[in-house]
Amino acid sequence: MITILVYSFGFAIGINFLLGLIAYVLQTDKITDISYALSFLVIVLCGFLNSGKDVVDTILAILLTAWAFRLGYYLLIRIKLMGRDKRFDSFRENLIKFTGFWFVQGLSIAIISIGFLTVFQIHNKSLNSVTAIGLSISFLGLIIEAFADHQKFTFKKKNPNDFMQTGLWKRIRHPNYLGEILFWFGVFLGGCFYFDEIQFLAILSPLWISFLLIKFSGIPILEKQWKNKYANNKKWNTYWRSSYRLVPYVW
Repeated sequence: MITILVYSFGFAIGINFLLGLIAYVLQTDKITDISYALSFLVIVLCGFLNSGKDVVDTILAILLTAWAFRLGYYLLIRIKLMGRDKRFDSFRENLIKFTGFWFVQGLSIAIISIGFLTVFQIHNKSLNSVTAIGLSISFLGLIIEAFADHQKFTFKKKNPNDFMQTGLWKRIRHPNYLGEILFWFGVFLGGCFYFDEIQFLAILSPLWISFLLIKFSGIPILEKQWKNKYANNKKWNTYWRSSYRLVPYVW
């Protein structure tokens, strides 16, 4: 168990740091996001090949592969359309800050991978109700994220200067991130039935991605950009007051 985690950390951080240097030399953003999905694909493949390849491992590997392919394809199409990633405009030419971002990306991939690698390393698993519920939540999260990304991508191609407030975005400002968080919590829940005490550290996987999206590199950056761009837009202010950040609630 420890061995494959060490390899995972080494690969994720090493390959992303190397690609970060290449991206800096070329001053390009076109390999940033696609490398994220490809790193996961390699780790999933290695984890599955070293697993017991039971029905739980197989379903989990299919879900993870579908998630990585879908995300990688979407990010590739998006960056080709956009040309650049505005997040890097303030530090793209700063070697330390730019490669620092890539280091954090590699570290994040390694931490998030703990969840499914822990499951893969437990052999002779049989499908049970807890695992089925967890994997179903992952599938639901994948569908929500895919639909949300597709809806916004289609909308932005026709309305590049407007904000999204239809479809899944009508009541939730970040449905794609909701789907992403559900996906990783589902992976953890799908495996927790088999965990012993130390293996419950796999909870770091969904907690880390939740932290990144809610507090660090996801929602805070986007909402700051939106407020600056649409501060004087009455429709935006109405949407902001009537919508939920991630999860709709009654009170």
